[in-house]
Amino acid sequence: MINLLKNLSIRLSALLLLVAPISMGQITVSTTTATTMNLNEEDSVMGMIYSRSSPDIAAEVSGRVISVIADIGDAVDKGQVLAQIDSEKYDAVDKGQVLAQIDSEKYDLQLAQSKAEIARLSALLVNQELDLKRAEKLFKDSLVSEEMVDRTRAEFTALSEQINAANAQLRNSERLIEETKIKAPIKTQVSAKHIDIGDFVQNGMIVYELVDTKNLRVALSFPEYQSLKLKKGLKVFLTTPTSKDQNVETIIKEIKPNVNSNNRSITAIVDFDNPGSWVPGASTQARIILSTYEDAVVLPQLAVVRRSIGDVVYLIQNGTAVERQVDTGIEKDGFIHIKSGLKHGDIVALDGAGFLTNGTQILINND
Repeated sequence: MINLLKNLSIRLSALLLLVAPISMGQITVSTTTATTMNLNEEDSVMGMIYSRSSPDIAAEVSGRVISVIADIGDAVDKGQVLAQIDSEKYDAVDKGQVLAQIDSEKYDLQLAQSKAEIARLSALLVNQELDLKRAEKLFKDSLVSEEMVDRTRAEFTALSEQINAANAQLRNSERLIEETKIKAPIKTQVSAKHIDIGDFVQNGMIVYELVDTKNLRVALSFPEYQSLKLKKGLKVFLTTPTSKDQNVETIIKEIKPNVNSNNRSITAIVDFDNPGSWVPGASTQARIILSTYEDAVVLPQLAVVRRSIGDVVYLIQNGTAVERQVDTGIEKDGFIHIKSGLKHGDIVALDGAGFLTNGTQILINND
């Protein structure tokens, strides 16, 4: 038993001799200096490009298509005729501005009837006006009764109203003939065509689908926790795999006020002009600058050590490591933002910082 205790004592003494030099020695570290730089807090999301305006063009009158000029992929100008219902006046239409044409003979007939009715009523109105003047003269000479003058005046007024109604009918007939020309409401391209020569179209039937490839839009979905940081006017940088050499810089135009219940995201809307060959339907990568910190104090990420109390760094003061708790922020390019706890110019441990504790003696080696 005595021999056993002696052996334990000898081993314990040897262990203490080995530990003592380590605990009382210096730890070699490299150092770095807290600097300042401008930092951007960024986020990156995917989105899909689509057109700001993609109107579906419907026939406004019914009839048979007799001419189709515009086809899929054709560029059309605002006001350019896409289709027309057959009209005797078709020969007067500039075919270079017509995309398709629909039979409108019945509307020409309505127009002719309206013009004939106006001519008939105009002749009656002239005659009734003369009758009224004669009746008024005779009434002054006490040759006719006041009742007869009133009746003549009422007939004149009734004919005047019939003329107004006929003029309205004439304008409607002219409108119907004009609506046989199906026109493009904006400068755009034809993305789909649903008619061919000989088809009969009904009022309201979709005959063309157009897409504006110049004015584009992207809907970007962000995690809901970013909602407090998102706001109108934030800078957005866009790229697309269909045009890798073209980049777009724009801003957030609108933010939807609700969170998507399906994926718990919030949507920001970005508008931009097509820089060249971007196409609706393509995907896009968006980089958004959420905030900018000017002259932010930064350190290499390696200098910040995670401890039980939080993030700490080790200031170097007279060959001793002094533990300092810091509040950290965004990370970028190997640097981390120090929100509080350090100032510009402070010297801290870098390589070897993870082995330090408060008060450790250190040996600096920056080679």
